[in-house]
Amino acid sequence: MTLIKFLLFACNLEFYNAIGRYFYEKESLDWRKSLISTGLFLTVITSIIIAIGSFLFKDEFYKFYLNSFDFQLEFKLCLVWLFMEAIFTYLSVIPRFEKKPKTYVAISVSALFIRIASTILYVLVMDLGIAGVIYGHITGAIISLLLYSFASRKYLSFHFSYEIAKKITKFAVPIVPGLLLIGFWGPLSRNLIAKYYSLEFLGLFAFAIRIASVMEILNGAIRMAWNPLIFENFNKPNFKKDTQNISRLMGILAIGGASGITLLAPEISTYIGTEEYDKSALLIGFLCLTGIVEILKRLRGFGPLISNKTGLLTLAEAVGMILGIAMLIQFQNLGLLGIGIAFLVSALVKYFILTNYTVKKMNIAFNHWNDVLLFSFSLISLGSVYFEVLLVFRSILFLITIGTCIYMLREVYGKKTRTI
Repeated sequence: MTLIKFLLFACNLEFYNAIGRYFYEKESLDWRKSLISTGLFLTVITSIIIAIGSFLFKDEFYKFYLNSFDFQLEFKLCLVWLFMEAIFTYLSVIPRFEKKPKTYVAISVSALFIRIASTILYVLVMDLGIAGVIYGHITGAIISLLLYSFASRKYLSFHFSYEIAKKITKFAVPIVPGLLLIGFWGPLSRNLIAKYYSLEFLGLFAFAIRIASVMEILNGAIRMAWNPLIFENFNKPNFKKDTQNISRLMGILAIGGASGITLLAPEISTYIGTEEYDKSALLIGFLCLTGIVEILKRLRGFGPLISNKTGLLTLAEAVGMILGIAMLIQFQNLGLLGIGIAFLVSALVKYFILTNYTVKKMNIAFNHWNDVLLFSFSLISLGSVYFEVLLVFRSILFLITIGTCIYMLREVYGKKTRTI
């Protein structure tokens, strides 16, 4: 599946992100039709190149990645699915840029239902095995492609603009290496933990990352909504003030939530897992806090997207990944604490690189005493888990954290109301 994700990145090349960047540049239908159609042509061309290239080197994939020649049909089916997936992924962003969330949700849910139903049919009724699963994905991708094409039909034509293609490519391509690094970081970090720590620590890490994945759900939701929002509004007079308010509000909710999860992490580990997973409580706290830093990075590190310096996104990911690798190796004697520090520091470095650029380029101030206080609460929460503080004291700290967040939210809401 990691291979398919890699190839999907290569097919899309973030063209859909570039479409969002320039979608609001002009409001005319002709401009948006040229923009979207040109991006679609680029997606189709790159998808065909990747699919053909993968097919030509299929023997190398069988030998070095699959380590077997028994799944040749499945691999070829994956290439078909990859082509369909790349195109419908591109088309799926258009309802979001048009502010039609109901259309997006309706198509996504319908396609998902068809994908599940067809997969059950192919696997259980027709007994096609692994190939049946891929047939189900292909069926779902085809339905998604047709529905999104119908929803976006007014923007689709056979027009291709070389000038627009240059703008899209210049914006999108520098982002891709950074996205690939993000994709590689997961399996690479697991391999490093298995090599320099132990299989026990790898198991604890796997459990902790599943619990902390709630932050990734939040990150994904923000990713879907935030980029269209900033692309549409960054030239408006109230953009800086509104961005500061949203960032501050999300900072309170996210950091406060991470602190609460950290304080209850020992109990979460016991009741969701087993006693063997109790040690993962510290990692749950670190990974939750890391997820919060990633969310704040997305909310505050958008400067390169606005200024078309998207290579900075890849640079930040590269620096963070190199630092994370070095710290995982260097801190192996610290055990779980070393793993947590490596992930958190890596995220913080990326956050500071992108946020500082945004602050200087956009002249927006994000620093606020709320962040400092709540981040201090997070560090205290981590300390209470590390030193195995009793539940009663952690509960008191939990109530203090929740109370502080409520006070901060009332303050933000009050100021917003008085301004209006």
